[in-house]
Amino acid sequence: MLGQKHHPHILIFIASIAVMAMLFFDRIPQDPAYHQFADTRQIAGIANFWNVFSNIPFLLAGGYGLWRWKYIIARQDHRAYIVLCIGVLLVSVGSAYYHYAPSTATLLWDRLPMTMAFMALFSLLLDERVIPRERSLTLWPLLLMGIGSAVYWYWSETRGAGDLRPYALVQFLPLVLIPLILWLFESCYLKGRLLVTALGFYVLAKLCEHFDRQLFELLGVISGHTLKHFLAGIASLCIIVASPRRQD
Repeated sequence: MLGQKHHPHILIFIASIAVMAMLFFDRIPQDPAYHQFADTRQIAGIANFWNVFSNIPFLLAGGYGLWRWKYIIARQDHRAYIVLCIGVLLVSVGSAYYHYAPSTATLLWDRLPMTMAFMALFSLLLDERVIPRERSLTLWPLLLMGIGSAVYWYWSETRGAGDLRPYALVQFLPLVLIPLILWLFESCYLKGRLLVTALGFYVLAKLCEHFDRQLFELLGVISGHTLKHFLAGIASLCIIVASPRRQD
């Protein structure tokens, strides 16, 4: 294996390849079928009740993360931690709003807080293991890129030329780089096992999302997309508690 001093170059190389590859793809419009979920049952006057209700785990995880903020050890990364918790908390609001009335317009409010949470997590790992500093060098640039990718996608949709490429890059490139960071770089304080567990739950969540209708037909009482929300909420909690408290 290459020496540890070369590990950052591996990340830069992969990121550069991904960005260049994106430029060679044609624009990717939003699939209209994306808004068609398996479970559309209305309960207590709430449309798509279970896909709305299942966002509560994000609310609980984000709220708990903000409560425990004053107890965490690594104060130098407190901004990224706070943004992560706020992003997770806002996912519950944005996703519930979107699932109550699925459309391209409401989907923006689902995606914005997700990019906040993704970029804050990525910043936490970069600043802890790859480029440790007393103050974060990555949080605000990454947030700008994440939020900008979602806003650009929505703007392109309103012009009739939808383009998901930047948003897809922002969402999926960290999923490639984060496992590499966990493997190649030593931990300073974040609990690696919890982060690996979070990745496992997130992969399961994406599989449930993909097999939304099949799982609904198989189980009869709950859809794949509803399960996705619960599993992703657990993943969010694992990420949040990976930042140790003083008594841990």
